[in-house]
Amino acid sequence: MKLSELLRKENNNIDLFRVIAAVMVIYGHSYAISPEGGKFDLIGGLIGYDYSGSIAVKIFFFLSGLVVTNSLLNNGDLIRFFMSRVFRIWPALILSSVLTAFVIGPILTSYSIAEYFSNKEVYSYIFKISVMNIQFTLPGVFYNNPYPNAVNGSLWTIPYEVLAYVLLFVFHAIGVLSSRKLSVAIFAVILIAPLLNSKAIFPWIVSNHEVDFLSPCFAFGAILALNKDLVVMRFSLCAGFFVLYFLFSDTIYAPYLLYASIFFFILYVSSRSLFLKLKPKADISYGVYLWGFPVQQIMVYYFSGQGVLFNQVTSILASLALGYLSWHLCEKHFIKYGSNLSTFVKGRLQTLGAIPH
Repeated sequence: MKLSELLRKENNNIDLFRVIAAVMVIYGHSYAISPEGGKFDLIGGLIGYDYSGSIAVKIFFFLSGLVVTNSLLNNGDLIRFFMSRVFRIWPALILSSVLTAFVIGPILTSYSIAEYFSNKEVYSYIFKISVMNIQFTLPGVFYNNPYPNAVNGSLWTIPYEVLAYVLLFVFHAIGVLSSRKLSVAIFAVILIAPLLNSKAIFPWIVSNHEVDFLSPCFAFGAILALNKDLVVMRFSLCAGFFVLYFLFSDTIYAPYLLYASIFFFILYVSSRSLFLKLKPKADISYGVYLWGFPVQQIMVYYFSGQGVLFNQVTSILASLALGYLSWHLCEKHFIKYGSNLSTFVKGRLQTLGAIPH
C-alpha cells in the first residue's frame, strides 16, 4: 500500500497508536513520580539513551508532522488550518489547567484555602499555560511528593508542537510547500539539526536530548507526507531500518535509525486489518496526555506506599476515563465549532473580496 492510500482515514488506525503513546508517557513517568527500588523503565534499560515516555513524545511529533502536513497539502486552506489547530489545542488545555488550579489545587495544597487563592501563582498558572509559557507548580501542591517540581510535567512539549504548526503555516503561506524539492530540502535540514554543532536553525531552543529530536521527528513526518505517492509501506521497510540501527547502534546515527524503524512499524501495523477493527470511536489521546501526569501525582499523594505498578495501572485507567470525558465534553465540540467558524470566516472574507471564490 502506498502511503498516500494509507493516510486515508479508513485505511489506518493511527488514533489507536496515539492512545498507546499517551499510555507510554504515563508508564515512563511513573518511575520518576512513584520511584521504587529495583524498578526501572524496561525500554530505557534496553536502549540506554532514551526511555518510553520520551519515545512516545517523538511518536506524537512524527504523527503530527505526517497527518497535519498531509491535511494541509490536501486542502491548502490556511484559515481552516489555523482554526483547527487553535480549537484542537487550547480548549482542552485551558480546561485542564483551570480544573487543576481551581479544583485539584485547593483540595491538595498544604496551604490554607485563603493563602492558596491569594497567591498569584494560582492565576499565573492558567495564564502562562494559555500563552505557551508553561508554569509547572502551584502553591503547596505536591510539595511532599517524590517529584515535587511539577503539577503537570507533560505540558512542556505543547509549546514546541505549536511552534511546529506555526512554521508549517508560514511555509505554506510563503509558498514553500508548493515546491516538493524545496520543502524536502528545508525539512531535511531540520531533520539533521541534532548532528550540527551550531544552533543556526533554532538558536533560541535550549539544547538537550529531550528537545533536540522533536523538530526532526515532525520534519520526518512532513517529508513522508510530501512524498506520500512515492513511499510504499512494507514490513521490510521497518525491518531494514531496525537492522541498520543494530549495525550502527554505537554511532550518532543510532537514534535516527531506531526512531525511523518505530515510525514505519506504527504506520505498517496501523494499516493491518486486525488493527483497523480496533479503531477507537473517540480520539482520547490528547485528553489522556493532558491528565496523565496530574493523575499520577494524585495517586502518589493518596497512595504513596503502593509502588510503581499500582501507580501505572490506576493512573492509566483513570486517565483513559478522563480522556474520554475530555473528548466528549470539550474537545469534539470545540473542533466542530472551529470548523464552523473557519467556514464562516472564509465566507465573510470572500464576500468582502479579501480572498477569491
